[in-house]
Amino acid sequence: MNTGDERRMLERISHIGVLVHDLDTAARHWHETFGLIRYLDYVAECEGIKACLLSPGGTREEMSVELIEPLDKSDMTNPLARRLAEQGEGFFHLAVITRDVAASAAALTAQGFHPIARPPVPGVTGDRWLLHPRSCNGVLVEGV
Repeated sequence: MNTGDERRMLERISHIGVLVHDLDTAARHWHETFGLIRYLDYVAECEGIKACLLSPGGTREEMSVELIEPLDKSDMTNPLARRLAEQGEGFFHLAVITRDVAASAAALTAQGFHPIARPPVPGVTGDRWLLHPRSCNGVLVEGV
């Protein structure tokens, strides 16, 4: 029986990214409503955002929710600030853990996709890639 293991490049879902107007208010909501525990806060200057991660047990080993707020919501050159201004809060991306970021990017390229290399966020991610929503049924996918 073919289990698909020979083609599988993804280990699991890492997190769901949600774009928000106010990080602390949103984190409080997700905690009070669903009991999620905030376990990591960070600023990614390279993307112009501040963010936090929450999970049921407050650990990175679980699937998490990443809340994302643009540092400067008036900066319409920042795609996240622009999206927040135009579409409001909501689902932003799906992040998946891959066995090997470089190998999975090469495999996607060989399949005709165009993964976009993104710089690591110190203390948060290593190498990573993005697939444009046009390539994935309308969903921005981040490989980490």
